[in-house]
Amino acid sequence: MKKILAILLATLALSAQAKENITIIYGWNPSDVAANFHRTLAAEANKQQDKYNFIFDTKPGAGAAIAAMYVAKTPDTILATSSAFWIRPNFFPNESHRIDDFRELMPQCDAPLTLVSAKYKSFSEVPKDKSLTVAVSGLGITTHLVATEVAKKYPNMTVIPFKSTADSVISVLAGQTDFGVNFVGDSEQYTLPSSKTKLYMLGVTGTQPVLGAKTFASQGLDRTTESLNAPAHLVVPVTWSEAKFKEVRAILVKAGRTQAVLDSYKPDHCQSLNQMSDDQIQGWFNAQNVRWKRIASGITLK
Repeated sequence: MKKILAILLATLALSAQAKENITIIYGWNPSDVAANFHRTLAAEANKQQDKYNFIFDTKPGAGAAIAAMYVAKTPDTILATSSAFWIRPNFFPNESHRIDDFRELMPQCDAPLTLVSAKYKSFSEVPKDKSLTVAVSGLGITTHLVATEVAKKYPNMTVIPFKSTADSVISVLAGQTDFGVNFVGDSEQYTLPSSKTKLYMLGVTGTQPVLGAKTFASQGLDRTTESLNAPAHLVVPVTWSEAKFKEVRAILVKAGRTQAVLDSYKPDHCQSLNQMSDDQIQGWFNAQNVRWKRIASGITLK
């Protein structure tokens, strides 16, 4: 019996060793609510097949450009990113990745961004003649663009970059910054009546109110804010073989439609984009590149 058990254990060990590791690299803090999208996706993908072992990892910094540049030169890695992927190279071309080095693997979901404060409950309370600070999750990315649009109303507002939306929230809670731009899921727990530490949502991107917070555009900010929701998506280096690309995409698309992954989107009010066919995804990628380049061209970073 012991010999049989030893053989079985050895067989299982060999099977595990035979799996090919693929690492999903997220470019911000692992405590971000959005990190759960990719962590859960990896877990679901591992349940569904035995060929690949999907691993979740992070490399935060430089508006996720550090993660992107790492993936571009590292075999068997996938970049888990957002609209920051298309935006940052427009502002910092010498310190960012090359968009042409990647191809779209899977659009995941589209999430609104919110402006929060522990000091001010609404825009009507915010002074225009006082120095203000707003925390963002990196320079030259979506949260920064939102902050820049808000700052048009407040000439003395200074943008303060952090490594993630979670770090941004912590800075607002600690009183280090007056405002923070982040995903709804990173702030929602602090907006509840039962929360001892209180945050107020002053507005949201997109065209629909979220958790009682009105859209920025409906409160007098530029209509550009209606287009500043952040899509989460996966990209891979163009050096991937077509066979591997199709095989991994099929696994992740299936995993991405499980209830566990869909549930991970809910805290960020992120609407699923994982219904596109194989022949649609690169067109979506190219259209997003053009769209964010156009938006970025009309914004001067402060």
